[in-house]
Amino acid sequence: MTHNVTGLKYFCKTAQLDWLKYYKGSGKYWKRHLAKHGKDISVEVIGIYEDENECRKVALEFSQKNDVAKSDSWANLILENGIDGAPIGEGHPMYGKPSPCIGHKRPQVGKKGKDNPMYGKPSPMRGIAKPKGKDSPLFGRARPEGGGKRPNPVIRIDNEGGEVYFDSVAAAAKSLNVSRSCIHTVCTGRNKTGAGYKWKYAEIKE
Repeated sequence: MTHNVTGLKYFCKTAQLDWLKYYKGSGKYWKRHLAKHGKDISVEVIGIYEDENECRKVALEFSQKNDVAKSDSWANLILENGIDGAPIGEGHPMYGKPSPCIGHKRPQVGKKGKDNPMYGKPSPMRGIAKPKGKDSPLFGRARPEGGGKRPNPVIRIDNEGGEVYFDSVAAAAKSLNVSRSCIHTVCTGRNKTGAGYKWKYAEIKE
């Protein structure tokens, strides 16, 4: 992926080919960059692989050849292996190493006071509030008896208006192999679509 405004690149993979035109990448540094500079990006497909070993080999070779984890031209913080995200704990390639962000891609990390480039600037989240009262998609919905939490059922709406009911956001997210926030942000009005569909909260069935 290449950001058409800043020129920053990001190397990633996705298993959802039918969702490729909606996929924007999942790296933390890359997502922060999109939030700041917009989502005007172009996508180039390196290849489509059904063999896991071949996919891993090509991804690692591309990552190492372009030095994606260290180059300022790339948003990747670790090498892309073409199979999964970074493992947790000692299996992580950066385990025990200092963050590559410090003094590199995010110059504000570790800097306080006037040394931080965000010093004296308003928060980028200022003025962005969740809808409340009658504007909230949860307005009028009865709270579960006893005040406990209950899964939010959702309805997926395709381009033809067809609807599919899911017992919870988690179930819907799992069926499409996407994050729950991808659906939540549509149901709460922050995004128009998620995973290529429109979403809305459904009536809770007793």
